[in-house]
Amino acid sequence: MNLFKSGFYLCFGVIITLQNIFAQAPKGYTLLFEENFVGNKLNEDMWEYRTGRRTGMGYMNGLNLKENVYIKDSALHIVLKHELIDGKWENTGGGAISKFNFGYGYYECLSKPFMEGHGVHTSFWQRGSSTPNNNIFEIDSYEIDAKTWVATNNLYVDLAPNKTLKYTPWPHRAQIPFTFNKDGWFLDAYEFTPEGVIFYDNGEIVAKAEYAALNAHQAVWLTALNGVGKVDSTQLPGESVFKYFKYYGKDYPGYTILPNGNFEYNFNKIDFSQPVCWTPKGTEGAMKIMAGEAFRDEHKLKIGHGKSHTASLSQSLTFIMNGEYELSAMVRSTGGQKEAKLIASDFGGSELSVKIPKAQNWVKVILPKIKVTNNKITIRIAVEGEANQWLEIDEINFMKPLPKGQKPLKPEPFFKKNDPIWQLAVKEPIVFTGNQKFYFFDRMVGFGDSITVAFDLKADAQANMTPIARIPKKGESGWSIQLQADGSLLFRIGSIENHRDIIATNAYEVGKVASFKCVFQNGTASIFKNEQLLKTVSGIKQNTKDATAAGRVGTVGQDFEAVGEVVMEVGKTDKENTKMKNFRGSIQHLKIFNEVK
Repeated sequence: MNLFKSGFYLCFGVIITLQNIFAQAPKGYTLLFEENFVGNKLNEDMWEYRTGRRTGMGYMNGLNLKENVYIKDSALHIVLKHELIDGKWENTGGGAISKFNFGYGYYECLSKPFMEGHGVHTSFWQRGSSTPNNNIFEIDSYEIDAKTWVATNNLYVDLAPNKTLKYTPWPHRAQIPFTFNKDGWFLDAYEFTPEGVIFYDNGEIVAKAEYAALNAHQAVWLTALNGVGKVDSTQLPGESVFKYFKYYGKDYPGYTILPNGNFEYNFNKIDFSQPVCWTPKGTEGAMKIMAGEAFRDEHKLKIGHGKSHTASLSQSLTFIMNGEYELSAMVRSTGGQKEAKLIASDFGGSELSVKIPKAQNWVKVILPKIKVTNNKITIRIAVEGEANQWLEIDEINFMKPLPKGQKPLKPEPFFKKNDPIWQLAVKEPIVFTGNQKFYFFDRMVGFGDSITVAFDLKADAQANMTPIARIPKKGESGWSIQLQADGSLLFRIGSIENHRDIIATNAYEVGKVASFKCVFQNGTASIFKNEQLLKTVSGIKQNTKDATAAGRVGTVGQDFEAVGEVVMEVGKTDKENTKMKNFRGSIQHLKIFNEVK
């Protein structure tokens, strides 16, 4: 074990501590970072304070202060207060943000979120970094609103691969009932892999977010916001406490661990001269992401745009597994530059580079056998050329090679033309047991003149249940899919107060899986089972254009409501939903389109 900083350990095995009694990382992982908050103050070499005001959505107004964060008894304490500051009553909280970034791996935290009154929002999450232009996704291992015993497990993606939108709808937002351990601690973890994110509560898998080839290295946040919704100041001051944070790494041979090596992440949202995840330097206007004639997908990076130039583009990866890697890229170039190199440095050995050659067609350049010994690396492209010289680069990969004889992995297209606007449970079904577990989907999903909702469903009970809905209380716009105790499936168009129901009788049987598709187009609704039409109704005056109600899968009731991005406990159930039971069964291959499919 190599002691690197106070409270931080870099090693090649698992450190056995008291907290390890509660959990164990999945097989194959190596502990690369551990923060036990030793001493009497936050280690500012590793962490920075979360400060400043947090507002938004009309329901949030909290002030984060450095003074609210302290270290005691080997734990990070975040104080929540309702206090008078400069003559104004403020709801204050705070947090700590890692100064280093983490990529694929297993993340674990032991904490005691504040639970004694409304208005406090405690979270263990990952997003962005101190490097500009590095917001790729947000993983919320948990978000917990005080007094609400349902934790939010999120994957938000900032990229917008769906060309019809300027944003990506929530890929995954699960609300999971939870409990604390007998000693009051909550052990939470998530596993970020090339196939998506797996969420753990107290050592048990509670949700999975399927998202292939999502890649980024970002900071970790331990925070407690105050002023989220109506605050019960009679319960303040209080504290949220974080005992430790651990990060474990793992080898993924054949998968690149370098984010945005194919330059697809900007997606017309971000200046093409500022490649996401990368740090550009040099002659202004010499570097730009270009669409068309890319080696893979749609975009490539071009350096040299009709002017003399000196330019570099770099990205540093920290807390990666040691071992032998390969760095490669696809390139095209006029050649003749004074310098044109792909470079690897800061990995524990001498700097390595490969020259980018003259090439009219795409060719591959490789730096093999890069032996990382210090768990980090910097990858850089360096170019110096004249006005008539340029190079293009795409598909930069940094990975551990596959074992000999194993076929290379075929990367999936970054953008799939016929993808639904939102989907869930692609690889395996999501099981609901009748508790308060549910999944959110975005207000703009299943929206417009035409929608399609396709899914495989197995009911574990014959009862009045609502497995999928995006329906407001009032108005004439919205939709839901319900099961009835007589075996019927009901496709509702409109609101809870004002709706039209399309009913397919004898549609489902307990314990049997069936594929359903519900379609609405310009006043006509249809229900299909196993590709056979069961029911169609025209002349419907209600519609599916409501954009106020968030959607749900699983438990669809009024005990919890979405306020902006927060789950608020209501405590009352409207008459319509007293007839409904929480869904028991499973859903798979859920696909929702804002068109007829």
